[in-house]
Amino acid sequence: MSITNERPAKRAVFKGFYRNLNGEPDRYLTSVERGTPGGDFHRRFWQPVAYERELLKVPLRVRALGEDLVVFKNLKGEVGCLHLQCCHRNSSLEFGILTDEGIRCCYHGREYATDGACIDIPGDPNAERIMQQVNQGGYPTEVYSGIVFIYMGPPENIPVFPMLDRFDLSGVRNVPGIRLNVDCNWLQMKENAVDPHHTATLHMIPQMRGVTKDTFAGEFGVSPELTWVETPNGCIYLGVRKVDDMVWVRSAEIVYPNIHTISSIVESGRVAKYSSAPFITLWTLPIDSEHSVQFYLSHYIDGGMSPEQRAPLEQFGQFHNDRPYGDRQWIPGDVDAQESQGAISVHELEQLGTLDRGVTMFRKMIRRGIEAVANGENPPHGFYLSPADVPPTYANDYVVPVSEAGIDANDPAALRAFSLKVWEKYQERSPMQDYREKSHNGR
Repeated sequence: MSITNERPAKRAVFKGFYRNLNGEPDRYLTSVERGTPGGDFHRRFWQPVAYERELLKVPLRVRALGEDLVVFKNLKGEVGCLHLQCCHRNSSLEFGILTDEGIRCCYHGREYATDGACIDIPGDPNAERIMQQVNQGGYPTEVYSGIVFIYMGPPENIPVFPMLDRFDLSGVRNVPGIRLNVDCNWLQMKENAVDPHHTATLHMIPQMRGVTKDTFAGEFGVSPELTWVETPNGCIYLGVRKVDDMVWVRSAEIVYPNIHTISSIVESGRVAKYSSAPFITLWTLPIDSEHSVQFYLSHYIDGGMSPEQRAPLEQFGQFHNDRPYGDRQWIPGDVDAQESQGAISVHELEQLGTLDRGVTMFRKMIRRGIEAVANGENPPHGFYLSPADVPPTYANDYVVPVSEAGIDANDPAALRAFSLKVWEKYQERSPMQDYREKSHNGR
């Protein structure tokens, strides 16, 4: 019998009196309004502002990056986005009249084209001269798969809309979702995508409470071994688990700075595959520094889950007050974890751990991007001037038998090293390249 004199590690207890509760948000990273470094940065990317189905016979009032705007379709079906207040006498164009070419102010009738040019001033004898001098501020628009995007940056340097490789796959339909409004800063929402550690806790609470329908697969309850890498598009996590006699490497990706993509949340990691179908792609619009909204595309596979099956999975716990307070306390969702950090989470009060490396990586990447724009440069990721420049995406589920992986699948270090080898494979053959070719060949 051996006797040691080792004492248990002393825990820090009852430190409430000493804990610092005062701090200020990192506004350099979190602010999005015009004239702030972060606001200038976000204006270099396409931002979602509406679903096309919302553009009806009257204009739609929206807010983006702290600016009040109006989005509309003229009678020819062309989409425009203009500043909310008419540049004549500041009346709101949300009450405007749609015309063949654009929108007419309800107050004195000035008409603006979808690009903001003033094209008619009824009754004014100097209309031609005035029309050459005035302009209703407007932004370029792009409509993709039922979502309306705008570019709020310098018009002389407009990037292409990033057509990701997961958008045009055979046998996969893109279906626009709903607005997911969240009352907090955009950053604490987006960080969620590179914080897979939360899945094994937050998204397992329904099963802990006895709910088994419309939940994440139970295999997500096993915390994976984690690594994070920067990608040409942004950053991903690689979470690797042993599931029975299989090794499952899951990755989700932030496409810098406001897009994230994931594969199925009902994946169990039990069927061998090199690539998996896309599941959902989400864009986060900073409404202002304290409010955000997510727009998304659901990717439906032929013969896969129906919209009725998908909706509860996609929307549960994803928007402000989605359920009564008592229900949210019992089974909270992402929105409750994110909003409860505060309107703008105070980073200096955080006590981070090893598994927060993805969060710190993403913050550093955003800081570099803000600095680049402040120095007159283009953002280092996510800003592309040619469609050919848009890189592949890497959100995926890669599953192989333990025997094929050739590792001790009970060794955490071996699992992490294997996930990095998978990442190397992706450089040679991206997941969506593999999925596209197999779909084409009927496999």
